[in-house]
Amino acid sequence: MNKSTAKKLIALVIFASFMFLNGASVYANYGGGEVNKRFKITKQVRLEGDNSWKDKVTNVKEGEVIEFRITVENLSDEEADEFDNMKIEDFLPDELFRVGGSGLTEYWDNFGSGEEKKFTIEVKVEFNEYDRDITFEKCIVNKVELEWDGEFEGSDTATVCYGNEEPSELPKTGYTSTLAIAGLATLVAGLFAKKFGR
Repeated sequence: MNKSTAKKLIALVIFASFMFLNGASVYANYGGGEVNKRFKITKQVRLEGDNSWKDKVTNVKEGEVIEFRITVENLSDEEADEFDNMKIEDFLPDELFRVGGSGLTEYWDNFGSGEEKKFTIEVKVEFNEYDRDITFEKCIVNKVELEWDGEFEGSDTATVCYGNEEPSELPKTGYTSTLAIAGLATLVAGLFAKKFGR
C-alpha cells in the first residue's frame, strides 16, 4: 500500500468516525412538550409513589397506578389579556382506564400571562392486557391536546410500557461507548500512518 492509499484510508476512517459520532446525538422521539408563541403543553408520567416525572415508564405491573401530569404554561406577553375557553383533552388508549385525579377533558378561563395550570390523571392498565400465556412487553403512547377558543394550540405524549417479563440489562451505550469507538478509530488511523507514512 502506498502513501496515497494510506492517506485515503485514514481520511475514510476519520470521516466514518465523524459521521458515527455526529449521529450519536439523541433527540426525543416523543414527549418534550410542544410550544407555540402563546402556550406550552407538557405531559409526563410516573408510577404512583415515584419522586420523578419522565417521558416514559417501563415494567408496569398489573394493578399499579400510573400518574400522568399535564402542565400548561401561558407564554404570552404581560400586556396580553387573560385567555378564556381553554381546554385540554387526554386521549387515553384503550389499554388504560382512569381511576382518579383530573378528568380526561378539562376546561378553564382567566388564564393570565405567566400562569401555569397542572392536571394529574391516575390510570391503570386494563387487567385483561396481562392475561396472556406468553412472555410479552407492550408500549403504548398517551396523547393530550390543548385548545384555546376551539383552536388547536399544541400537544404532547407520554409512553407506558408493561408486560410480564423481567427487565434485562440493556447494552451500554452513550458517552462511554462513543468514546471507545472514537479512540479505536484514532488508534487505527495512527497505526496506518505509522506503518505507511515512512
